[in-house]
Amino acid sequence: MYPNKIHQRGSALVIAVFIIVVMLALVLALARLLTSSSQSVVYEVQGNRSLFAAQSGLELALVQLFPLDSSTASCAAISTNHTFSGAGLQGCNASLSCTAFADASAGGSTLYRLSSTGSCSAGEYDTSRTVQIEVR
Repeated sequence: MYPNKIHQRGSALVIAVFIIVVMLALVLALARLLTSSSQSVVYEVQGNRSLFAAQSGLELALVQLFPLDSSTASCAAISTNHTFSGAGLQGCNASLSCTAFADASAGGSTLYRLSSTGSCSAGEYDTSRTVQIEVR
C-alpha cells in the first residue's frame, strides 16, 4: 500500500529534534534578555536612590552651613558623613565636602562649593551619584 514507507522511516524524528533545538535556543535567548532587562531596572532604581541620597545630603549641608539662628557660615559646621535610616533611603549614605573661597566678582564675598556623593547598596548592587552646588 505504501511502497516508500521504508525509505521515510525516521524523518519525522529528525524534524522533531530540529524543532526542539530551535525552540530551546529561542527560550534561552528570551531568558537571557529578561535577566539583562531586570538587572538594568535594578541599576536604574538604585541609581535614583543614590541621586536622592546625594541631594538629601546637600540639603542637610545647607542647613548646617546656613543655620537659622546664626548669621555666620562656616564649612567646619558640616558633618562629612550621613547614613539614612528611612524606608526610602535605607542602605544609603551621603559623603559631604565643603570648600570656601573668595568670589572676586561679587565684591569679595565668600562662595561655598558643596559636594555630596550618595551611595546605595542592595545585595550585590552598589551605585553612587555625585552632586555639587555653589552657594553664597
